[in-house]
Amino acid sequence: MKNAEPFRRAVHLLYPIALAYYFIPPDSLIGVPREYLVVVVVAGFIAFEAYRLTRKVEIPMIRHYEKRRAGAYAFGIVGIGLGLIFFPMPITIVAVCGMAWIDPLCHVTKKGALYPAVPLIAYYFLALALLLVFSNYGAAFAAALAVVGTVSAIAAERPSLKMIDDDFTMVIVPLLVLGAIDLLF
Repeated sequence: MKNAEPFRRAVHLLYPIALAYYFIPPDSLIGVPREYLVVVVVAGFIAFEAYRLTRKVEIPMIRHYEKRRAGAYAFGIVGIGLGLIFFPMPITIVAVCGMAWIDPLCHVTKKGALYPAVPLIAYYFLALALLLVFSNYGAAFAAALAVVGTVSAIAAERPSLKMIDDDFTMVIVPLLVLGAIDLLF
């Protein structure tokens, strides 16, 4: 739906709200590990998607091609949930904010000469700033990680996959690549 585009972009920009997870105490104030809360939220979105797909429920923000597969928002939530539970905080923050704020920029610039240069530059500076603020990495290592994260995220966004949304790939690919580097060094 064309008129739902502003709503979809707003949802995109709000994905980093999930990063409030890092402010929840480890026992979540209700006596269960905070990871359980992530699992419950992700399971809720998956259950809703299963219901939507089996009952053919129409919601305004779903694009035509998402009518027979999970919606972009569900893919995004799954990627974010995996990041929150399994990856280091600085890397997850970069992957989530990068997907949330740079993916819409990719879509806006894709039809012109500004793609992929503008998204690459924007992602790099966003990643570098976030790594410098939220990690213990030195400036040189943060800069190197920002380059690798940028290239992996924009490369993951570029292909148009039929069954997997770039809201997932733009989170999970940088998480896997940066997570592997983090483990090695």
